Amino acid sequence: MGLDEMEPHPENQGRPARPAIQPGDPNAALRRRTAIVALVAAVCGCTSLQAPRETPQQTVPSVPPGAPEAAASAAARVRVAEQISPAVTRAIEYVLGQPSDHPRAAVLDFSAHSTTPRFHVIDRASGRVLQSFRVAHGHGSEGKHHDGYAEVFSNVPNSNASSLGLYRTGETYVSEVYPGLAMRLDGLSATNSNARSRFIVIHAARYMEAESWKGKKGGRPGLSDGCFVFSQADRDAVVSSLQGGALIYAIYEKQ
Repeated sequence: MGLDEMEPHPENQGRPARPAIQPGDPNAALRRRTAIVALVAAVCGCTSLQAPRETPQQTVPSVPPGAPEAAASAAARVRVAEQISPAVTRAIEYVLGQPSDHPRAAVLDFSAHSTTPRFHVIDRASGRVLQSFRVAHGHGSEGKHHDGYAEVFSNVPNSNASSLGLYRTGETYVSEVYPGLAMRLDGLSATNSNARSRFIVIHAARYMEAESWKGKKGGRPGLSDGCFVFSQADRDAVVSSLQGGALIYAIYEKQ
């Protein structure tokens, strides 16, 4: 039996009959080939009667503020506007590239003199330095010349030295030792992993007030036991800006 003479299959009963291929039809050969292909495909199960599904488009996640892609250009703007050192610029690029939900971060440049505002608070979205503050280093870090420059860094308990690396700000509390507001720090690097157990915190001290050292012998702020110590007003500004899990990157690049 030819294709043109096939009886309707029972499951096709009630469907409109397809028009027969008439002799002499110029499209007869094409229609016959189409019918053969359809028959073979149906028998082999190679086709689907369903329309092809659209492939869902993947949603590209938005780039969070401070991602590495934006860090280099942001840091370049900061360097031009603030005249900060290349080492601090690289540190800003690094800290902005670290995952964080906090809108701000900070870079502490221990290679700068203790009279220099060397603790830089940064806006993560733009990479701009918002404020810079003086901060003490540990007396265990003071160099052999005792001239206000840090040279030695340690993660060892009782070293009274500052530690380098990446920190995250922890909880605030009222200290009885320092006295007043203080904020704990967690060390995220191998070089500062003992920060919490060493009680390395942010606090204020009288020896950081300008009137206690400006114009005096030596002419520089005092030294801490390894804590990040500010004047009272600067301590309040730093805690307000960075509390709640901000990243702080402490660096030292000898000039």
